[in-house]
Amino acid sequence: MGNLKLTPRLKIIADSVKGFDTLADIGSDHAYIPIYTVRNGWVKSAVATDVNSGPAEISRERIRNYELESRICVRQGNGLQVLNSGEAEVIIIAGMGGILIRDILDKGAKVAESAKVLILQPMRDSEKVRAWLFEHGFEIIDEELVRDQGKIYEVIWSKPGGEARDAKRPLFIGDRLIEKKHPLLAEFISRRINELEKVMVALEDANSDKCRERAEECKAMLVYYREVAEWVR
Repeated sequence: MGNLKLTPRLKIIADSVKGFDTLADIGSDHAYIPIYTVRNGWVKSAVATDVNSGPAEISRERIRNYELESRICVRQGNGLQVLNSGEAEVIIIAGMGGILIRDILDKGAKVAESAKVLILQPMRDSEKVRAWLFEHGFEIIDEELVRDQGKIYEVIWSKPGGEARDAKRPLFIGDRLIEKKHPLLAEFISRRINELEKVMVALEDANSDKCRERAEECKAMLVYYREVAEWVR
């Protein structure tokens, strides 16, 4: 088999696992990251998981093609429930919505707490992920933005062992991104503002309580994003 090339979104995740022995990739998307990291010698072994049989079988076939069956196993099951506590030093949950990632962590909290590092890449609702991490004593050690096929994605690195605390401030943007004034942050915020403004226009004539509540949420988010945008200029 030829060299496996990852998209920028997956590569920034894979490149960060060097130095660990074991990883688990939850919802593995054809086992790209496990194959890439094991073939490059960055981890010794990996677990690729998927809740559905079709993607799990595709992962098995791809792993066989690279002759890595002895070092990468595929498990079909829901979230972290297919892992034993302490089995994976690095747990990756990428390419899902933030609410789903939060729910996976919540149902498998003991397994998550046994890892050395969580690498989380929510496609949206990243504030839900950050809130869960804070509330369960995880420290966010780094965050990145990466451009991939015209979109900008967030990646969060976290580790257990901190103090559980309530988030008393908005978490729509990670502190690490703001602290280092990430070069993609201004564009990321601008895109979010544009999206929210479109939602506000669509909600202008809505009369239901749910729509009015959503409009108020969007207003608060717009205030926050505009304040951060001023700071990172």
